[in-house]
Amino acid sequence: MKRIVLIVTLLLAAASASFAHIGSPDIIYEGNAGPYKVQVTIQPPDVVPGIAQILVKLQNAPAATKVTLQPVYYEYGSEGAPDADVATPVPGQSGMYQGKLWLMGFGSSSVKVSIEGAKGYGSTLAPVPAIATATRKMDYGTGIALCILGLLLFAGLVSIIGACVREATILPGRIATPKRKRTAAIVMAITALVLISTLTFAGKWWDAVEGQYRKNMYKPLQLNAIVENNRLDLKLNNPEWLGRKTSDLVPDHGKLMHLFMVSADKKIFAHLHPQRSDSNLFYTSLHSIPAGAYTVVAEVVHKDGMSETLTDTVTINSIPEYLSGDTDDSWYTDNTTPDSITIVSEPTAAIKAGQPVSLNYIVKRDRKDVALQPYLGMAGHAVVMKDDGSVFIHLHPMGTISMAAQYAIAGRVDEKVTLCNSPNDSLSTKLDTLGLADKSHVTLMKEIPVTFSNHVSFPYAFPKAGNYYIWVQVKEGNKVHTKEFKVRVV
Repeated sequence: MKRIVLIVTLLLAAASASFAHIGSPDIIYEGNAGPYKVQVTIQPPDVVPGIAQILVKLQNAPAATKVTLQPVYYEYGSEGAPDADVATPVPGQSGMYQGKLWLMGFGSSSVKVSIEGAKGYGSTLAPVPAIATATRKMDYGTGIALCILGLLLFAGLVSIIGACVREATILPGRIATPKRKRTAAIVMAITALVLISTLTFAGKWWDAVEGQYRKNMYKPLQLNAIVENNRLDLKLNNPEWLGRKTSDLVPDHGKLMHLFMVSADKKIFAHLHPQRSDSNLFYTSLHSIPAGAYTVVAEVVHKDGMSETLTDTVTINSIPEYLSGDTDDSWYTDNTTPDSITIVSEPTAAIKAGQPVSLNYIVKRDRKDVALQPYLGMAGHAVVMKDDGSVFIHLHPMGTISMAAQYAIAGRVDEKVTLCNSPNDSLSTKLDTLGLADKSHVTLMKEIPVTFSNHVSFPYAFPKAGNYYIWVQVKEGNKVHTKEFKVRVV
């Protein structure tokens, strides 16, 4: 019965959909596809092969004549990608389109969104890690029913073959001779042995298939964080998974690692950028962070665009002395001396789990509007954490995606695509040996004039109801300012 249940379970898994950041699987990207401002929401599958559910919303634009969706893997690029599927309009929702895509293999992938309309043609990419994190479970009663039906089929087939040998060639009304009966019994026994052997072979074959699937299930990098005096040492342990390496990390927002520390009472928050001393070793100063227990979360991106979120816990026994660290490091406590900068949350309607929402914030100095400076290339950063620690995600104004992941996969696409942070430019990109856009592309990106107002917004969909903490970070006056907010999601 176990093998039958496993076979049906994984077949169901391949035919259905259900996924990195912690506890927040949905992907939201807000940016441009050529001349069109779009918001792309993706529900990736937790089994592979599996189906990704996709919504595309055109913002402040007339309806498109055609919206297409195409899965593009870093490994295969455009040449190995299947034909694009046409997204269909969502009834009753102007400018909204929906579609489904099969993600057939494991690895770093993306959804290429292409739009045709009155403004011409444009396309963009939303990275989607194609990883298996689950198997499907079958209801116990269904498994019992399948086993009973299987036994009935087995007995019926043996009986039918026996009847054919025993009675198929005798005249109507005649009784089978003892010899025919013996022959039929022998044939039935042979048939049963053949069926049992076939089922045994099929069971072993499926065990191998299931074993391979489980071997390919996502095994995240493991983070081992150790406090040594006033320094935090971080070691990446790499369990075997699809030939992954720790020596191929690339900068995201200019940093090889983004590290977050949150105290157990959520009153202390730090956003740090450790330095690398070896392919799997990082370290950072603790910046006079108070003693106590902390959740440690690290984000890294691989050359192929696969992004990973790692976590551990540490305890700081005493307040370490201050040591200078990365110039973009920042930390916050709820008793930080307030300055003249204020970050205010714009009012929103009741936030519902699973529905995209825009988290909007206004920044003022002495009640007057100020112009924000870029902080790690963005107008702002935000971290969302559920009160029980089951959800943790790092947000940007363009959503939940990694900019480095988008750049990496864009280098494998054979046409121009619009990337985040380049709203007015469609660029054909390549990868250099580090997996980033080539130098001419980076230079061009930097030459695009970017100005920030005093407003910053983060698109997001809270995965479940409950109480959440949000730390919003902006830069003004060459200083990073952080403020904590609390929200209730229903």
